[in-house]
Amino acid sequence: MRVAIVVEDVILRTTTLKLIMASTKLKSAFLVVRITPKARTKFHKKAERYGKPSDVLREIVEAFNDDRITIHPPVNPKENLYA
Repeated sequence: MRVAIVVEDVILRTTTLKLIMASTKLKSAFLVVRITPKARTKFHKKAERYGKPSDVLREIVEAFNDDRITIHPPVNPKENLYA
């Protein structure tokens, strides 16, 4: 969430801007994946319990990168992902 504060003092305005910039990470890369409409609807309904679906997806990616998520292969794999 971004918060804009209007301050008349130039020093305070600069400090406020630095605080806002330090609290947000620049996000300029995109991750695109194609899924079925049914899978998307199910994900959105489930994700909305925790926030915006994009925030949940972002957390999943970050958790995977940090080794906080382990993916177990399904009993009947449908794709060659687990070979």
